[in-house]
Formats: sequence, structure tokens, C-alpha cells
Amino acid sequence: MTDKTKGVLAYIFSLVGGLIFLFSKDSSKNVKTHAAQSLVIFLGYLILTVAYNFIPVYIPFLSTIIYVVYIVAIVFGIVKVCKEEDPELPVIGDLAKKIFGKQIEK
Repeated sequence: MTDKTKGVLAYIFSLVGGLIFLFSKDSSKNVKTHAAQSLVIFLGYLILTVAYNFIPVYIPFLSTIIYVVYIVAIVFGIVKVCKEEDPELPVIGDLAKKIFGKQIEK
């Protein structure tokens, strides 16, 4: 399987794909970076969705906006994988390095 395929699968199957390719021994540093970023995107989406459900005030279209931002981040990551650009996404890349730095460097 090529690095492009692994990167795309990490974004498409965010939680499972990210974990598999992040902790896989045969993944390159770029693939591990994309996998860590897909996990950060998914966890951010999950946290925002759960937090939104606990807000006592109804805010119209907020859940839709959160979902659209999630999809845009996933698509942006997939585009970076396909263009073989620098794997770091603007804000998400720094956060992924802070959280999964040791796993990325292995």
C-alpha cells in the first residue's frame, strides 16, 4: 500500500484509520503525521458535538456548522495527501505534534 493510500484512508476512517496508521511500524513519518492529524480532527469534532449537546440554549445551525468544518478539514487533509505537500495542516498540525509527538517520530 502506498503512502498516499494510507494517508487518505487515515482521513476517511478517522478514528480507526488514524489509530492503525499512527501505531503501525511500517508507516512513514508523513503517514503518521496525517494519521495524528485525522485523530485530532475527529476528537475535536467529537468534543464540540458533545459540548453542543450540553448547552441549555438552542443555537440554530450550530451542529451543521460544526459538521461542515469537520468535513472541510478532512477534505483539506486528503488534498494535502494527494498533492504530496507538507503534511502539516495549519493549526491542527501543531496540536497533533503536541499530543502525538512521540508516536510520529518513531
